[in-house]
Amino acid sequence: MSKIYQTFYRFLLRYKKEFVVFVICQLIFSIAHNILPYFYKVFLEAIPGSNFKQLIGILIAYFLVRFIALVFRAVAMWWGDKVVIPAARDARLTIFKKVQDLDFAFHLNKSTGSLISAFKRGDLAFFNLHHVLNTRSSQVVVGFLVMLILFGQLNWAIVGLMIISISVNLLLAAWLIKRNIKARTEFNRYEDKLSGVITDNLINYETVKLFAKETQELQRLRQKFVTWTKKIWAYAYSFYAIDLSVGTLTNLGLFAILLLGIYQVQQTELSIAEYVMVLGFVTSFYQSFFELIYELRNLAKHHADIERYFSVLNQEIQVKDPIKPVKKTTVRGEIEFKQVSFSYPEGKQDAVNRINLKIKPGQAVAFVGHSGVGKTTMVKLLMRFYDPDQGEILLDGINIKRFSKDQLRSFMGVVPQDPIMFNNTVSFNIGYGNDQAAKKEIIAATKMAQLHDFIKTLPQGYQTSVGERGVKLSGGQKQRLAIARMILANPDVIIFDEATSQLDSESEQKIQQAFWQARANKTTLIIAHRLSSIVRADKIVVMKAGYIHEVGSHRELINKKDSLYQRFWQLQSQNKDNILKL
Repeated sequence: MSKIYQTFYRFLLRYKKEFVVFVICQLIFSIAHNILPYFYKVFLEAIPGSNFKQLIGILIAYFLVRFIALVFRAVAMWWGDKVVIPAARDARLTIFKKVQDLDFAFHLNKSTGSLISAFKRGDLAFFNLHHVLNTRSSQVVVGFLVMLILFGQLNWAIVGLMIISISVNLLLAAWLIKRNIKARTEFNRYEDKLSGVITDNLINYETVKLFAKETQELQRLRQKFVTWTKKIWAYAYSFYAIDLSVGTLTNLGLFAILLLGIYQVQQTELSIAEYVMVLGFVTSFYQSFFELIYELRNLAKHHADIERYFSVLNQEIQVKDPIKPVKKTTVRGEIEFKQVSFSYPEGKQDAVNRINLKIKPGQAVAFVGHSGVGKTTMVKLLMRFYDPDQGEILLDGINIKRFSKDQLRSFMGVVPQDPIMFNNTVSFNIGYGNDQAAKKEIIAATKMAQLHDFIKTLPQGYQTSVGERGVKLSGGQKQRLAIARMILANPDVIIFDEATSQLDSESEQKIQQAFWQARANKTTLIIAHRLSSIVRADKIVVMKAGYIHEVGSHRELINKKDSLYQRFWQLQSQNKDNILKL
């Protein structure tokens, strides 16, 4: 628990000066606000003397203290906001950056809906924690101290009874709030699962529609609500327990103190004026104390929410940047795999096994083979989405672990098999590879990718939104947009992951021409299923079960006796569209 609050205050104390001013203003407000019942005693003691000027002076002092409390409350709130608003912003940016920095494996396993839900709850909890810990709690604590100081001058019996009453209340509240936190944590877990189902449905709405599974999806959500309902009721019951038990104990403590006061008045140990002051203080304090318990009850909720929020910061980054990375602006593109082996964590074992491969600068190298033989894994290792279990990968003779991940990937331009677009304009998505590109450069890239004529037919041209994940575009249009994005980025190494798989034959031919023109003198890695697209490659690497089965040019492999590549070629040649997938 302490680690959570350390993290919380670490963000707040980035603004130390503002926080100190806030604390001082809050302290002045709390003292002024909590000392007001003392004037009840002063008034009652002054009234019998009928000294009008003295009574007016007391009245003016009373309202002056009230005014001070009013002003410093407003000032404290203002300075508090000057602390918590930028601190909450910093927290969100820090956690967002951590999510961005986390490894590929984290993003494969995460639930987007659950993560978004945790972000929303955590950000709200950040503000609420500030209110409970730094505003309400300090006000009650200062009020308690002021009351003890004044009561100590009257009768220590009342002070002792107050301390016992408050201590018992706090112990009971702590135990009940601990149960409340546990119930909230459980509820959050199932609330995140619920959000995950809803988000999953919204992302995959097209699949739901295609298979007419709306009723099934509703039933899937309804089933999640069964456990969710049990958990939210358990959470609600924990609140009822706090209200009833702490409320009863608070009233009993208040009754005991007032009863003791009455007894002491009768025994002339307290004056009537002093008893009225005690009455004013304890009724005001116990009301504030019960409200604080209510806030602490909410603190349990905020604690559970912010714990999930901050837990992202505890996620360990497996693929780490070097302490002193190599600094290079460009690379020649010489790539070498030396005895590289890798197994996926909690996944496929021996995804690649003892790979040795050297790619010269400017070479076009294609990787072919059945699905799952390690072609894409080679690219993921090259881009440091994962690190090899054994061996090393060199870029221009430098181990890629010596580059920062950002710099390493900046050398590479990737056209994935299934490009995902931002919910933004066509121009934004194309220019994402080079945000400094001028409009004429964007148009030149789209023309090379055979996309410009299509964009001109759109309602708003380059300013047309592509929709969430690019849903307004066809598969082929998204691939061409991804190709234009890569061309605009002008990388040193190009990676094509079956980037023409969703194009018709005519468009593919045009794209192939543009591609071979765009990749001139650039090292290029091509993951291919259509063998017709890699005939011009300098080297073809045929993979089988995680290792390299054979290497050669198209001509060499097609003429090699019992060649696996020759078998693939023959199978595809029998298909009239030449698109049989391996």
